[in-house]
Amino acid sequence: MWLGSTQIVGAVAYWDCSLGKLKSDASAFSLLLTDQRGHLYWHIAEAMTGELAEFDSKDRIIGGQVLQVRDLVIKYNIARVIVETNGSGGFVPNILKQALKGTGCGVGEEHSSTNKQKRILDALESPLSARFLWAHVDVLRGPLWDQMRDFNPAITDQDDDYLDSGAGAISQTPVRIGRIVGKPTEVQRDDWRPDAGVHEVQVDY
Repeated sequence: MWLGSTQIVGAVAYWDCSLGKLKSDASAFSLLLTDQRGHLYWHIAEAMTGELAEFDSKDRIIGGQVLQVRDLVIKYNIARVIVETNGSGGFVPNILKQALKGTGCGVGEEHSSTNKQKRILDALESPLSARFLWAHVDVLRGPLWDQMRDFNPAITDQDDDYLDSGAGAISQTPVRIGRIVGKPTEVQRDDWRPDAGVHEVQVDY
């Protein structure tokens, strides 16, 4: 796909899910795109709301957060959603797989034992410092802006769910190098071993 004149070569969807209960964390869904130079584009940072899933009398999913994720998967042609399975997220992947049937989208699982504040810093500090992280205007108009502005790595109880979701997406994004490494004119040998008949090597200083 293309963003203006920029060709996008990869995408990571990361869902830091919550059960949607009163005073619980936001159920934050992030979609991060990357181009061939390794630049990152935070395209979506949205909250999935309500019950995790709603079922009819025949146990078919008819509503809930998993169908909201399905709508995003179809809209943006997402190939895989990674679900953070810490806490209440342990049983979410199976329900999400059921909701995504027929879309061709896979479900991955990520369980993190790292301190959340450290995880956020490790993921965001480098791309922000190097200025290769961009965000859609709708992302910046949402809660993310305030969470990033007010983030304090020394505080464990703060609003950082969207930061955590985006950090998870960044951590799952492969590092890309958009340049030639080495000598472009170098002649490659099929076999690196020296010829069997060579017994002396002359070295010039």
